[in-house]
Amino acid sequence: MKKLMCQMDTVRRGFAATLGFLILASPSLAQTYEFALTWRAIGTTVVFNSRAGFSGGPVAGLWFSPDGGELEVQLNNGRLYRTADFEAWTLVQREGARTLIEPKVVDSLPEPDSKAFAAPGNAYRAYATGKWFWRSDDGGKHWTNLIASGDAQLIGANVRGLSVSPADPDRVAVVTDEGIWMSVDGGSTWVSLNAGLPNLRLTRLVAAPQGGRGLLARWENGETVEWLPGAKASWVTRDEAAKPRDNTRWADKDKPETRLEVRSGDRPRIYRTLNAGVQWDDLTSDLAAQQIYGIAADRASGAIYLATERGVFYTLNSLETASGPTSWIRLGGNLPREAALDVLLNDGGNFLYASIAGEGVFLTYAPHRRRNPALISAADFSSKSAAPGGLMSVIGMKLTQAQLAGRTLPILSATADETQVQIPYDAVIPSPSLELSTATNSIRMDLELASTAPVIFTDRDGAPLLLDAETGELLDPTLPLKAGMRIQILLTGLGRVEPSWPAGVAAPAQNSPKVVAPVRVWLNGQTLEVVKAELAGGYIGFYAVETRLPPVVDEGFSSLRIEAAGRFSNTIRVRVNL
Repeated sequence: MKKLMCQMDTVRRGFAATLGFLILASPSLAQTYEFALTWRAIGTTVVFNSRAGFSGGPVAGLWFSPDGGELEVQLNNGRLYRTADFEAWTLVQREGARTLIEPKVVDSLPEPDSKAFAAPGNAYRAYATGKWFWRSDDGGKHWTNLIASGDAQLIGANVRGLSVSPADPDRVAVVTDEGIWMSVDGGSTWVSLNAGLPNLRLTRLVAAPQGGRGLLARWENGETVEWLPGAKASWVTRDEAAKPRDNTRWADKDKPETRLEVRSGDRPRIYRTLNAGVQWDDLTSDLAAQQIYGIAADRASGAIYLATERGVFYTLNSLETASGPTSWIRLGGNLPREAALDVLLNDGGNFLYASIAGEGVFLTYAPHRRRNPALISAADFSSKSAAPGGLMSVIGMKLTQAQLAGRTLPILSATADETQVQIPYDAVIPSPSLELSTATNSIRMDLELASTAPVIFTDRDGAPLLLDAETGELLDPTLPLKAGMRIQILLTGLGRVEPSWPAGVAAPAQNSPKVVAPVRVWLNGQTLEVVKAELAGGYIGFYAVETRLPPVVDEGFSSLRIEAAGRFSNTIRVRVNL
């Protein structure tokens, strides 16, 4: 338990690194200023979609070295990468020696508009590129499709380039819509060379993690991909298409007459309407970008975010009343300085996602929360209600003191972007507003306090915190649970405990206080046995509900949630095997 608590503290502190609001002059953007933020990468730059390996994105060119011992690629942004072991890539500053592939005259071509190329060291061998990739061993009289297996595309379609090793005509590397692939047996089998290359383009961000689902994005080829909670290796394609989202238009879900819209022209411009299009206001102002690919906004704060060819830009205006344009500021810090393809705020408007060309997706605290703080559950970063004993986060403030009904609350952690506090286990319901103080000012925030407000802990990727009840080890969310297994679910918001326990103090490892409210565990609509419900030993403000999975279960993903005194938690997805 103590080991896991330390691990969680490290995760929390790592993500809660100071969001620098230092305004810096950017040398590459004249008259533009920059906020230095701390961003965290979400996911990798490869996709699993049943190809011969992980897929990526196309590159501008590839070349074997004259001895065939190295392969060099040039990305679409001009950067050069080289590999000598055909597994790991190294960024290089200069071009190396390259082998150019010569066209070859053949008896026939395998498909319209295809091109044939010679294979050094084999006078009869020819390779051909087109929608497919072909090989001929008789000068073009007969061709074999090397990348089609029934209806499957082994390495993706549309072969954009190839290189053949001068030392071995069977060693060939090609570029398709889905990245770089290599064969050492003349195209009979393939391996992916995409891992480690920043060449993935996720052109739309569809939905933030929620309800046990991970981040959804639209791949450049049109497929929907998901970063599964707890995933480590790759994005995964989804069979079902995600709901379309026009990322150049934004409308407030609660007030749809408030909209933002990008209009094309010599220079794209951003417009706002507050009355369903009767009147539009140009907000482009001093935006130092020539292309706008995506919009995200928060009506309450007036924050507007744009994805552009020069990265992510941000302004604070008004989405409630008419007002003049305001200046735009680039969001920087450790965000790669490549084009931003889309931006997305989570449902609470607390976290900002940005899709960066080639580099994948990055996450940061939404900077507008510095002006417009929010109070949310520390367990899933979205729920707003609380219960006695619950852990709450104030996003956008570094508190020096928090009080409830005149009682000082324990502050468990505090950074410039998030402060975590605990509600006393014996807090009075209903309670007055929270009184929050920083080093410079004080504010009040309404607290929705109920007897229970269960929330299962999830990380920023949506992965739930579950323990093996036998060993106390944190379970890997990518691995399936076993039928009949005992698990512990970590959550907050279960309310009062007996015997009483002071807030801000870690629960004892043995004989931990028990939850007073009746607790039920639901798996796919069926209740499970509750072995115990108590404070999690070694933690502050964590509860542990232990349950046993049924001896017979349906294999696959299941929905799990907790009920406490008639109130339900967030839903998480778990994978169960027999």
